[in-house]
Amino acid sequence: MAHNDASKTQALFDALADPDCRDILRVLDEPLPAKEVASVCDLPQTSTYRKLEQLSEAELVAEETEVRPDGHHATAYVRDCDGVFVGIEADGAFEVNVLPAEERPSDRLALLWSRVSEEL
Repeated sequence: MAHNDASKTQALFDALADPDCRDILRVLDEPLPAKEVASVCDLPQTSTYRKLEQLSEAELVAEETEVRPDGHHATAYVRDCDGVFVGIEADGAFEVNVLPAEERPSDRLALLWSRVSEEL
């Protein structure tokens, strides 16, 4: 997905610049509730929720709701990307492409090759 909106691009850069956000991204290879993310990353719960919201706004983390038979719903968070490509356009603007989590290595290679061929 391409981000051309400057505020979305800034949100992405801010999230990636934050060491706590990067730690959270590392542990979210499978869905985890916020309480478990806080525990694994050794963060206060309030900070964890704030960081998860920041990552969600940057479209790097997705929220999943598990409906339980007892009627209570559980929210879990999961990394929603496999990588980020940042390019600089001829006019100096940044072009950011977030690779969705379901993309295969061949998809990444195709994206990288399309970028290289555009330059040739």
